[in-house]
Amino acid sequence: GFGRSVVLACCLAIERLDIPGAALLGWARIVRLGSVNTPQQEMMLKSFRGRNDVRRYAGMRGAGEETDTSQATCGCVTQ
Repeated sequence: GFGRSVVLACCLAIERLDIPGAALLGWARIVRLGSVNTPQQEMMLKSFRGRNDVRRYAGMRGAGEETDTSQATCGCVTQ
């Protein structure tokens, strides 16, 4: 779905760039009208204050810890 894809992209941007979800929500609505479809999607994005909130929501390691992001990865296994 269009809304879910944009929400996922926003979550990735919040995690990678450590920016608040509310700011990214505004940007997403400017560049892609109608991209956040439901009140639940909007509330979820607004609830993320930055990288650590997304990591905590996703159950990722490093949530709540200050980390060096210069070598950060998504945690995916590559071959």
